[in-house]
Amino acid sequence: SAPVPPLAGLAMAQAPPGPSLRSLVAYELGASGSMASVSFQTAAMGGVFACFPRVLLVHRAGEPAGRALYIFLVAGPAPAQGGGMARVVHLAIPRGESAGSLARMYGAFRAFNPACAQTQLLLVDPDLPQRPALAQAFPAAEVQLSVFHLCKRLQVQIQQLTLEGRAERLILATLSDTMYAATKSNRRKMHALLRDLVTPDLLPRLHIDWLLDDEIWATHRERTWGESIYYLRDLEMVTQGLSEVFSAGLSLESCITSLAQHYQNPRSSLDPSSPAAKLEATENPEGDSDEEINRRTEECIKQSLRDICTEPAACLCLSEFAVVQKSVQLIGTGEDALSIQVLEDAYTVDLKGLSSCTCHFNQVFQLPCRHILAALNLDRKTLQPEMLSRQWQKGSDARQAGRDSADGLLEILKSSWNESLDKSLLVSFLTEEISQLLTHCSREEFECRYRTLRELADSWIGPYIKVKL
Repeated sequence: SAPVPPLAGLAMAQAPPGPSLRSLVAYELGASGSMASVSFQTAAMGGVFACFPRVLLVHRAGEPAGRALYIFLVAGPAPAQGGGMARVVHLAIPRGESAGSLARMYGAFRAFNPACAQTQLLLVDPDLPQRPALAQAFPAAEVQLSVFHLCKRLQVQIQQLTLEGRAERLILATLSDTMYAATKSNRRKMHALLRDLVTPDLLPRLHIDWLLDDEIWATHRERTWGESIYYLRDLEMVTQGLSEVFSAGLSLESCITSLAQHYQNPRSSLDPSSPAAKLEATENPEGDSDEEINRRTEECIKQSLRDICTEPAACLCLSEFAVVQKSVQLIGTGEDALSIQVLEDAYTVDLKGLSSCTCHFNQVFQLPCRHILAALNLDRKTLQPEMLSRQWQKGSDARQAGRDSADGLLEILKSSWNESLDKSLLVSFLTEEISQLLTHCSREEFECRYRTLRELADSWIGPYIKVKL
């Protein structure tokens, strides 16, 4: 590739390339001749940004000596391979954090990346210094608060409020729901909860009105539950790992070398029992990499869920499968059953048809649980219609099922109460009717009906007591 033109006050260099890899470095020297600032980018980083330039996230990490590491990541689509580190497109340690110093840092990024002209949205930490300098460097892009940073900040602040344990757990659980499903109803619920449980003098520091700002959440709420989990975990893993390397107190030259090594090999310190480490040790007789085979299998399973299941059922199963993909799986075989252990829980999957598991999720919802999905993943199989009950399948006769349930319900409700009529029978009919109303409807109707049930349950049992629906 052609050399990058030098910037005023910065020296430019190209690290010794391999056959197809070339790293770009911009640096400033201090009075003693040692490196005072550095901006660093590999060819792989530049390639990722060139493919996904639309949404860029800027993360700042500090260290005890007062220096700051700026990590630039793509926050929209990202490469399917390489894990969360594949989102990283640039690393920089500025000389200081004055407007001029940060302007030079952003200028180096622009010099390295002609595709930045296509950047439409910049996501930033609420506390990012000298935000106008960033806006000036990207005049065509909108600068908006990052949901990842907003939620992490809110989580820390809530834990610092020393609320009563039950109230804190409820707020954090609601925040988790909001992070993974950023619907307007979830955000309003979080806002109301904070307003009611936090004393008025502490509310201003929480900036709870950010929860109601649709522009802040616009990009994030486009993600499904599973995509939100991956996105937030990617950012947590990347920012935490690079921040730990940066905070080691090394010289700037050693620091940037260590950061580059961590970027290129983030798995070097993985626990041998981790899924990624186990993946590396798996043999592959067909020639493709294990990672590529596993990725294709996972995508086929997810697509089969979307093709066969109703939308609510697919969302439930995809969230279960997300746990499978991010967890350790211990699988034992027997004559009639597979023993599937995901994280700390062990359950038994029936080998005949892979449609039954002893876990609570499968027993209650009659849907493929994480253990069945793990077994499918192991055998390179996809979901089949016979693996789930008729009510969850697309194209099932929902109208007739609902009519049968309603007829039975009316028969119970019209009958006179007597001792021989078991109360549990009435409850079961009510539960079945509610299930039909929730499963056979559009996504919008599902959200509306579920929200109505949520409000009824809260007002019936009492405020701030989580009722399991």
